[in-house]
Amino acid sequence: MPTNLPPEYFKAEEKYANARTIEEKIIATQELIRVAPKHKGAERLLKTLKTRLAKLRQELRKQQTRRVGGGPSFAVKKEGAAQVALLGMPNSGRSTLLRMLTGAQPEVAPYPFTTREPVPGMMHFEDVQIQLVEVPGVVEGSNLGRGLGAQPLSVARNADTIVLTIDLSADPVKQVEALIGELESAGVKLNKSPPKISITRRETGGIEIQGVELFEGGEAELKRILQEHRIHNADVDIGEPITAEEIEEALDESIVYRRSVIIATKGDAAGATHKLAQLKFAYGGMFPIFLAKREGSPEELKRQIFGNLDVIRIYTKRPDEEPAKRPLVLCRGSTVADIARAVHKDFAHDLKFARVWGSARFPGQQVPRSYVLRDKDVVELHL
Repeated sequence: MPTNLPPEYFKAEEKYANARTIEEKIIATQELIRVAPKHKGAERLLKTLKTRLAKLRQELRKQQTRRVGGGPSFAVKKEGAAQVALLGMPNSGRSTLLRMLTGAQPEVAPYPFTTREPVPGMMHFEDVQIQLVEVPGVVEGSNLGRGLGAQPLSVARNADTIVLTIDLSADPVKQVEALIGELESAGVKLNKSPPKISITRRETGGIEIQGVELFEGGEAELKRILQEHRIHNADVDIGEPITAEEIEEALDESIVYRRSVIIATKGDAAGATHKLAQLKFAYGGMFPIFLAKREGSPEELKRQIFGNLDVIRIYTKRPDEEPAKRPLVLCRGSTVADIARAVHKDFAHDLKFARVWGSARFPGQQVPRSYVLRDKDVVELHL
């Protein structure tokens, strides 16, 4: 341990030693990370603290999952082509945004926690219906039980994508920072990809590692981490430079990855133009950022929300007939075989070829089952 630790570190260490709940241990560990030196001699200490924090958060998520009863259910059944969570701090404009984009009529009031349980509404965009869910307000410490607790975060966790609703009458950068922190505490990573590491367990043979030079800690440290997770026999393939913290993340099955967009509200507030510029400077490289305008059509916002879902619409047709009016919605990157499977589970096996209108080089071109489809393609399946 570094010898030049500040007095604040030892006070936080004492708080950790006296902590009785997971929440108290998380708060104390966060404080230890905050006050620990950031020079090279403290690198190992910081890594240890961050690993401890990740494990504590994982245990808290498991504990929260086991808790039963006490208040309304925050589960929202998915409807339509996808579910989008509108997440933000209290009074961030989520209810107004839901009214603007759907036919829902949530209560709008100038006091915190007007919305105390999820409010769904259906957003019509072109030829698909997207379910928007207004999530009750999140505050710093929601994951530790503050405000309405962790339940609002569980709604966002289960959604297909998340809209961070940011109030331009307050500090937008701090709001985004707080929301990202709360979501990460709940095991939700925004606009990130899982670490490129494959871990395949086996019965015997020990731990074999491909790409060990990409792990900063070396082979012995990686094996120690795996063994802590009771992995003693496995094939490990590392595909990119990776840290010990990212190894822990890859081993944590409770972590989910969600696409996200920022929609700023209250653009008519004093200083809103400057605050929007600050927001774009701080987070424009991580999030698409848009302004919800009170006047005019909301179609552009709908388009951006749909685009962030990373899905495509495919219209099927029979030979010599018109295409179906309602599309099938699939993940971007889906193939002809995927659309056949979506029509009927046996079609993918029996499929011989397909004809495609739209992205194909010429209308009705015959393509193989591996052909990657694009949004608004028309597909004719031949069995």
